[in-house]
Amino acid sequence: MKLDILYATQTGNAEEVALNLSSLAKNQGFIVNIDEMNNYTIDQFRKLKNVAIVTSTYGKGEVPEMGVEFWKDLETSKIKISKLKYGLIALGDRSHEIFCGAGKAISKKLDELDSKKVIENLECDGDTEGTQEWSVKFLDILKSKYQND
Repeated sequence: MKLDILYATQTGNAEEVALNLSSLAKNQGFIVNIDEMNNYTIDQFRKLKNVAIVTSTYGKGEVPEMGVEFWKDLETSKIKISKLKYGLIALGDRSHEIFCGAGKAISKKLDELDSKKVIENLECDGDTEGTQEWSVKFLDILKSKYQND
């Protein structure tokens, strides 16, 4: 089963979480591709089936620089992506005005485009606590429910 992991980070935390998820997935037999969000065009993204998105939030609730171009394309897209199954980890800090804004915006848009959220989003406050447990659960759901898709 193939899994694409897309991340956008400002300080490296989201990339670290994505790399940990990648390692877990490979150990469970997934074929993993991991890359920065901006390395995907919207046309490439639409072709994906199983996706994990890991993003931090920058500034006033924005997507970090390495995800801005991807987000601009996704945000304006009107084409349904109903074959996409996804999970999302959002890293943020509750002391900021908009907590996990980048992750919330991406998830909302994917839902509008009829993508299937296979697990509730994980929102981390100032650290990466809970990402390991979320990753294990996400991979288990993909394998048990969507193995033959």
